[in-house]
Amino acid sequence: MTEGGGKQRINGETIAGMALVFLAILFIWAGTMNPVWATLVPADYLILAIGVGFMIIGVMAIRRANRPRSERASYY
Repeated sequence: MTEGGGKQRINGETIAGMALVFLAILFIWAGTMNPVWATLVPADYLILAIGVGFMIIGVMAIRRANRPRSERASYY
């Protein structure tokens, strides 16, 4: 729940997703510099995909939380 009654703009899922995307980009960059890191590039793309998934889940949760009450409980 948001404090102060305002709209929620960011949540834990989006923050975790951004961190994972940043980490994956750093690992991919390290793979271009070091041959040992280059062997791990497929795993880096997996980390990137997981980060993007977390961001999508976070955006969906924010949109759901920011809906007016009448749209959230329209089936009652």
